[in-house]
Amino acid sequence: MSWREALATSEILDCQGRTTHRLVLEADGTVSIHFLLGGCTARVDPRNRRNLTPQVRVPDELLAHAATLTPW
Repeated sequence: MSWREALATSEILDCQGRTTHRLVLEADGTVSIHFLLGGCTARVDPRNRRNLTPQVRVPDELLAHAATLTPW
């Protein structure tokens, strides 16, 4: 699924207005966090703010933002 077909998306900007992260709510309820500057992606469970991609460190602030994309 491309980010254009997702249930919801959100972008995080830095202080210079550049997009640093794109969050995508997937159909299964997880959120994919694309680290645009680093080129990696992590999948998280926003219901319990749990990182499902242990090799990628996801800051607590991103987990909290991912939780706002869920409809429940």
